[in-house]
Amino acid sequence: MHGFSRKGIMLIAAFLLVFSQVFSFSAVDDKEDLAVLTDGFAVAMSKKDKAWMDVNFTPECVTYVPNGQALNRQTTIHAFTGGVYYITKASANNKAFMVAGIDAGGSADYTVEGTLSDGNDISGTYKLTFKFKKGVAGWKISEILIHGE
Repeated sequence: MHGFSRKGIMLIAAFLLVFSQVFSFSAVDDKEDLAVLTDGFAVAMSKKDKAWMDVNFTPECVTYVPNGQALNRQTTIHAFTGGVYYITKASANNKAFMVAGIDAGGSADYTVEGTLSDGNDISGTYKLTFKFKKGVAGWKISEILIHGE
């Protein structure tokens, strides 16, 4: 048995280099996808876009609001499309994400202008923490935690 030839070692090294680059680019792409998703959520809130939320929330999506109440997916969609929150403007800043396979977590500072359904002003900046799941259709939001102002 002669062991590995120089050509074989070079082939293995090239394969490992390409393989590592694929995973490196994949993580960057995933973080970009998550940033687009968090920006999309800001736009969907201000436009009261039920269809966007329906597509981009997992079926098990849960939202934890500052008073500690947990909202299921349908209640979350209702709340952000005019049932509880009347948000007229929203933007996401200071986004950060960590990806681990098909799961990811992240956070962003959301600056919003709007009121509650009872007329109380909720304008300000809120930290939102997210959990995401990746499926065949791409990344979706599986959990939202809204920290107080």
